Amino acid sequence: LEKVTPEACCQRELQSREGMFVNREACLMGVERFQNRQGCYTVILNSFETYVYLAGALAIGVLAIELFAMIFAMCLFRGIQ
Repeated sequence: LEKVTPEACCQRELQSREGMFVNREACLMGVERFQNRQGCYTVILNSFETYVYLAGALAIGVLAIELFAMIFAMCLFRGIQ
């Protein structure tokens, strides 16, 4: 059995190093369906693009809460004087 593809490029059922191979023999023979063709940089970039809107919305929410807390503190300060 001549290996065309490294074993590290084969797809696994769980996305971890310990997961079972989907089809190890077909992957090693060069069948693209059972191989991971994207590099690490591309996968990380795609996952970051998925969560960037959630992070932005969370940041805007925290900013709004901080703004209301600051306005409330100013109103309390003026009430003391």
